[in-house]
Amino acid sequence: MEYTLSKLDAAVDQLDWAIRLFLDNKAYVPAITLAGAAEEILGEMLGSDSAFAQLKQRISAMSGLPEKVVTQLHLNRSKNWLKHWQGLRDEETIDLELETEAIQYIVRAVANLAGHDRSLPSEGPRFFSWLRANRAELYAL
Repeated sequence: MEYTLSKLDAAVDQLDWAIRLFLDNKAYVPAITLAGAAEEILGEMLGSDSAFAQLKQRISAMSGLPEKVVTQLHLNRSKNWLKHWQGLRDEETIDLELETEAIQYIVRAVANLAGHDRSLPSEGPRFFSWLRANRAELYAL
């Protein structure tokens, strides 16, 4: 059966599943890739107002690092490593704080969705309740 699917609907579905995988299964790797995909789609809709663009500019200005370094070594490192194989140039292993990485991609995607149409994914309230209860140091930011 064929369905008509919008990019927005696909991004919200990916984000909801990222949150479910994160909360219900501690499946951080697929949560990162799904939330990262949602964040990219929603971020493209927002352009320079996206969470990624704002973080990139702010961190670059604060650290003095070029924006490309900020994006590749910090903001998108885990997502890109999980999604792509760079052949001989790529590391075979990586050290990551998976829970924190998943949180950052989910938050960035949720921020983009809210920036787009002021909505939350259906799993958003549950995610923020978990964040407040389990990672209060991040929730206060």
